[in-house]
Amino acid sequence: MNFKKKYTKMTIMLALGQGVLLGIAAVAIVGFILLKTEKPESAASNQVEVPASGPAKEQAGGKDDASKEDTAAAGTPITMYAKQHGVFSSKESATTFIADETLPKATPIHANGQFYVWSALGLSEADADPAGAEGVFRKQVRVSPLACDSGEGELLRSVMSATKISEIQDLVASRKQTAEAGKKDAFTSNITAITAFTEDLTVIKMHVLAHYAETGKCVKLDF
Repeated sequence: MNFKKKYTKMTIMLALGQGVLLGIAAVAIVGFILLKTEKPESAASNQVEVPASGPAKEQAGGKDDASKEDTAAAGTPITMYAKQHGVFSSKESATTFIADETLPKATPIHANGQFYVWSALGLSEADADPAGAEGVFRKQVRVSPLACDSGEGELLRSVMSATKISEIQDLVASRKQTAEAGKKDAFTSNITAITAFTEDLTVIKMHVLAHYAETGKCVKLDF
């Protein structure tokens, strides 16, 4: 018996066409599946690349700290010597002591939460010589002018570093010439008031320092 079957050309062409269509459909289905599986990986990748805000804040904070350090420092400390009569916990107690001991040139100096009664302040040990007075001794202090908002830290440094009264007088005269018309200059007024009752350079420096040490914004004292 002959089991061979004869196919026409049309039948063969249709079979080939169906095979091609099935192949295209299969490729499309596989590609769609792969595309769906790649999307989560792509999304995860995008999340990793988003920059975090933490480090940026830390860098900003570092700059602020550096800026604060720059504004606090205004040159190296000045080593000075004071003639000290006592130390008190309040300004009232220090003022009462000055009156009781009849120390007209002395003044309370505010530092580290206490009030030091001084009657002289200079650049050398001889400027604060206790001269054998009972209960009086020479005290070393480091005066650090600060870059305060008023800008008077550098003026304070000039006064503390002066070796003659004329240097302070010239500084005051210069301030008066450059001052705006009708505007009061606190530094000039303070120096003028102090020099009106004394020409002792050590007393002038002491009272100027007392004025700025009251708030501590333009000067820091270390013992």
